[in-house]
Amino acid sequence: MIKLQIKNIKGNKYLYFSESLKVNSKSLYIQLYGGRIDKITLNEFYDKQREYNFIRLTKFLDYRVGHYHAEFIDKERIAALETLRYYHTEFKNLYPDESTRYGESVFVRYVQGTTAIEGNTISPREVQELLEHDISPGGKKVSEVYEILNFVKLRDFLTTYKGDVSEKLIKRMHAILMGDLMRTPGEYRQIQVGIEKVDYEPPPAILVPDLMNELMLWYRANAKKSHPFELATLFHTRFELVHPFIDGNGRVGRALMNFILERGGYPTIYLGLSHRKDYLDAIKPADDGYYGPMVTMLLETYLDQHKEVADQVMITMNSSQKKSKVDYLVKEFLQLKKAHEKPIHD
Repeated sequence: MIKLQIKNIKGNKYLYFSESLKVNSKSLYIQLYGGRIDKITLNEFYDKQREYNFIRLTKFLDYRVGHYHAEFIDKERIAALETLRYYHTEFKNLYPDESTRYGESVFVRYVQGTTAIEGNTISPREVQELLEHDISPGGKKVSEVYEILNFVKLRDFLTTYKGDVSEKLIKRMHAILMGDLMRTPGEYRQIQVGIEKVDYEPPPAILVPDLMNELMLWYRANAKKSHPFELATLFHTRFELVHPFIDGNGRVGRALMNFILERGGYPTIYLGLSHRKDYLDAIKPADDGYYGPMVTMLLETYLDQHKEVADQVMITMNSSQKKSKVDYLVKEFLQLKKAHEKPIHD
């Protein structure tokens, strides 16, 4: 949190902005001179605050952009991702209630979209009524309702889950998402399957255990050095190509992608029927080792989904008309200014 400090230098008192900003496991110290407390005006304080916000974001981006490796995302796009992450974190800090509501709306879109891709006919409004008010939509199959409610069970489970991605977690996620929908949820397939509307045949069932083991080895080798968004999208894509389960691979794969994103401090991505064609077109080249189209498609979708909130938070943080927790700095400044004003002698 940003602090205002007063330093006494040769009889005069000067205002400084300072903070120990934690980025990953590193603390970055930031300090900015504000001016003599008895002379700086409120408008000048706002100008300094904007300058401090810029310095703070720049230091954050310098560290984050240079910290990770990315094969398919250039530095400009990494900066865009990190800027989005930065402002969404500030969104939580400044507007906790609004951030919670936004998260719930994204969850509704995610659940409706990820199930609609697989053929579920429950509309976004009906999903919202079901999740928020426990009102089941009329004229829908019971299995469609289970598909929606199982995502609530998965969210509850992941809220308390402290581990990392593993085969055990993947099987558990499948067991939750496909509970009451198939006979053996959570078990790898024993038969050959296909991917609908994609010219791709998944590997034989006998190879699935070895391929999943290889996938986990790849994940562990890249988890700490790869950019989290690229890690999430590549893991998702590789998982889908293995297609380890008889059914539910798409839902589990997208859930895994969001799990990795959330663990990295990023908002989640949601895909729906409007994305299906572009998604299927992008996954085809991945079978030949060309992952770029998939990463690019998901990246553009993701940035578009969350840019509006990030932009609005940026505007608010740099505005002199603040109606959020940013006000605490203004109040503190005015208190400090009053306390350190030099008395006027007759």
